[in-house]
Amino acid sequence: IVGGGNARLGAWPWQAALYKEGEFQCGATLISDQWLLSAGHCFYRAQDDYWVARLGTLRRGTKLPSPYEQLRPISKIILHPQYVDAGFINDISILKMKYPVQFSNYVRPICLPHPNTPLTDGTMCTVVGWGQLFEIGRVFPDTLQEVQLPIISTAECRKRTLFLPLYRVTENMFCAGFERGGRDACLGDSGGPLMCQEPDGRWSLLGVTSNGYGCARANRPGVYTKVSNYIPWLYANMVSTEYNMPKNETQMSRQNVCNGHRCPLGECLPKARVCNGYMECSDGSDEQGCW
Repeated sequence: IVGGGNARLGAWPWQAALYKEGEFQCGATLISDQWLLSAGHCFYRAQDDYWVARLGTLRRGTKLPSPYEQLRPISKIILHPQYVDAGFINDISILKMKYPVQFSNYVRPICLPHPNTPLTDGTMCTVVGWGQLFEIGRVFPDTLQEVQLPIISTAECRKRTLFLPLYRVTENMFCAGFERGGRDACLGDSGGPLMCQEPDGRWSLLGVTSNGYGCARANRPGVYTKVSNYIPWLYANMVSTEYNMPKNETQMSRQNVCNGHRCPLGECLPKARVCNGYMECSDGSDEQGCW
């Protein structure tokens, strides 16, 4: 996040951090006790890797386990069937966690919008993430960042991005940001939420952080997947997977083999690095029970 500030613990209890083989990759949003919503491009050619979701956390560098935190391996990744990497078409995915989370003040799902909810130009909404703080130089924050951005009408967005390669803002996307730039999502924020507060105080998940031309540049707004256009797809997939579990569980389990020790965030340590006197897992589990 560029131009934002530190979030408070528990402010965004649906925000999740996704780790691939122990490395932080993307954000995601909790939409039920066992499902997360994220971007499609996070999993493009990475569906067979070992993924872990980390919820209830504010600081990414915190040693595990923090009292509010819950870790869940991902057992199923459903990429939108019409996802196209070039142009970020249908850039949305849902992830099933191996077992449900326990709801608390720090881990809670966000509300989904009604199908085809119209977006109002100028509405101020919030984007959060652990992505880069600047476009240049890989500076990532430890504490979750939040920033407020106005939604931009698609016509206005198309006007601003007219001459850019790859930039076709479809009806399944929308833009958000200031004309002068300065505040935006950035690399590493992908998959996280753009959320707007309803009149009754609840937060609604209107966008998934998808792509942009650089970060926080003037006249280069960020582009978000329009969640309300995918509600039927979401529900259909969250329901239908309950019935075809066996096939998919075996299909997902082949990549989960680790011939050594699996750290809580998913990193696989080879046997030679287990019980070698160096704590390498964030919780020290690779050096426990050693003789």
